[in-house]
Amino acid sequence: MTWSSAVWAAGGYLAGTFPSTLIVALAKNASGLIRASGRRAGETDPHILMVKHLGVGWTALAATLDVLKGFVLVLAARKWAHLDQGWLALTGVAVVVGHMFPFYGREMAGRGMAATAGVLLVLLPVEMVVCGVLIVLGGILRMTGLASTIGLVSVPAVAAVQGQPGQFVAMAAAIVIIIMIRRLEGVGGVIRAGVSPASAVVYRCLFDSSGPPAGERVWGQGREDIPPG
Repeated sequence: MTWSSAVWAAGGYLAGTFPSTLIVALAKNASGLIRASGRRAGETDPHILMVKHLGVGWTALAATLDVLKGFVLVLAARKWAHLDQGWLALTGVAVVVGHMFPFYGREMAGRGMAATAGVLLVLLPVEMVVCGVLIVLGGILRMTGLASTIGLVSVPAVAAVQGQPGQFVAMAAAIVIIIMIRRLEGVGGVIRAGVSPASAVVYRCLFDSSGPPAGERVWGQGREDIPPG
């Protein structure tokens, strides 16, 4: 291990904490958005709430900034610091961790997708394109949560098939696991609301939701069209 490589990895975490949504919300004096944001579920993710409170344009700006912080940091680590593949992979993971688990502004933190996109565009661009196409198709079919999960899981699988370095395959797999952990925050509240533990975990991890998507049957309960809670 070299100190410079470790510094870059630590810098990846710090770059990931850059609070794009919080900065935009403060700039627009969107106090309602800040109050509504939280870590309980995808429904309270600031990127999702921004569409309602500030509109698509400001939402796109915040998301773009989140993509850029991963892209620029990892690109700099590769081009300027010439980190080897292992340290590049660790730095990429650190960016995503910082995005989801910052040491400040936690309620406005993202759920990892935007920062992941920036990292993957540098290290696994083909895999990121495949992931993006799957998410877009899911959006068209109104299955964005499920499609985001399928897209994420496809990245390490496609990377392995493509013969990408093992460090990058491991990085992609680690990011999937970390994002799933992030999605499980607040799952206890879903269970206390009456959802079975198994279903609550599936809703959170698979659909990034606190309940079944509209039109989906609640497994084992025989009810339909129950919106996410």
